[in-house]
Amino acid sequence: MRCRNNYISIFLRIRLKGYDKMENKKRIVCRVIFGVLSIIVAIIIFLFSSQNGTESSKTSDGVIETIIEMLPNTKNLNEIEKNNLIEDMTFFVRKIAHFTIYMFLGISIMAFWLTFDGNIKRKLLITVLICIIYAISDEIHQMFSDGRSPMIRDVCIDGLGSFVGSGMIEIIIYYKK
Repeated sequence: MRCRNNYISIFLRIRLKGYDKMENKKRIVCRVIFGVLSIIVAIIIFLFSSQNGTESSKTSDGVIETIIEMLPNTKNLNEIEKNNLIEDMTFFVRKIAHFTIYMFLGISIMAFWLTFDGNIKRKLLITVLICIIYAISDEIHQMFSDGRSPMIRDVCIDGLGSFVGSGMIEIIIYYKK
């Protein structure tokens, strides 16, 4: 009987090691996917920051015009009313865009860090710090785009977006357990 238990324990150890190898492969694949996704989001942020003031305004106004045309309460407004609405909404749309893109950056970086072992709170802190440093560099980059200027408020909004995004991942992990 003892001999049989030894074989079973050896078999289980071999199976568990094979499982660990498979788990490591999944981790590596996820690490690559979320690493590449983080880089893509960072490139998108860089491209938006590269736009001059006129291009950036056209992008924001285009989003607002699309929203206005989709909503039943606003699509039948005359041109003057639509232009006034666009003017009123521009600030909020731009700030929501900052928050949202950095939320996605926070999600992708946090997901990348979760492929490593370690403390989840530390991963959250590192993720938010990376995003804030990137937000600061992004605002500095805007200094070199015509018609754009750096704003501390945008860094704060970006940091908040990254915190919310990475925090959402942490909450999902917590409730998944």
